[in-house]
Amino acid sequence: MVSKAYVEGPLFGATVTAGRTSLDICQGMIFDDEISGMTANFGSDVFNTNIAIGRYSENDHDGEIPDGKTAKDITADYYGVQFDYTPNDNLALNAGYILLSGLDKDVELDLDVDDNKANLWYVGGKYNFDKNVALAGQYLQNADANSYDKAGSVEIQYKGASAKDAGSWGAYIGYRHLGENVTIETAYDDAAEGQKGLVAGVEYVFTQNVIGSLLYFDGKDLKTDTDANTVYTSLKFKF
Repeated sequence: MVSKAYVEGPLFGATVTAGRTSLDICQGMIFDDEISGMTANFGSDVFNTNIAIGRYSENDHDGEIPDGKTAKDITADYYGVQFDYTPNDNLALNAGYILLSGLDKDVELDLDVDDNKANLWYVGGKYNFDKNVALAGQYLQNADANSYDKAGSVEIQYKGASAKDAGSWGAYIGYRHLGENVTIETAYDDAAEGQKGLVAGVEYVFTQNVIGSLLYFDGKDLKTDTDANTVYTSLKFKF
């Protein structure tokens, strides 16, 4: 299956993409996935706006369609806008809104409306204390969910691993609360949707484009209030 195929270029003062393209929004808390549609990015280094319109399916990344359904049944209309404000090198703020319309009633979010619309809004930012230490956080809410409709994340980050710089490394420690009816396909490998708790991790670049990571989660399952913990290791090769 093709996960990314798009064209990109300038149009009326904006940078526009069209096709199947990645979206990494809300610091990856909502999802780090692809939509089929178009994006437009415009503004300055201080204040920037990104608009995205297209179609999104949580299932299409694994190429499977549930029995008795068609591709249309599990695909939602996506409309999103994010504003980024970066007044200096130390501070970056963001706020955004996403409307997902026509979500799958069986496998998607627990909503309180018949037409299965999810209205998601979020705010967040990052502050660099110096070249090594930063504080990052996001808050997210689904205005149409019946339960587990909030998510939040805060991290203290130290240094950072760069795939092009052998020997570089980074670490973080933080807390996540990921309500399952507002997080769809997060970029996090430590905590999962429907969990809350402490997270920590370290990444190291063994050689150029070879990154190893060790991640840890210690918390609870939001629905059952039972203890949950995870140790996750990976070795990634980037080409």
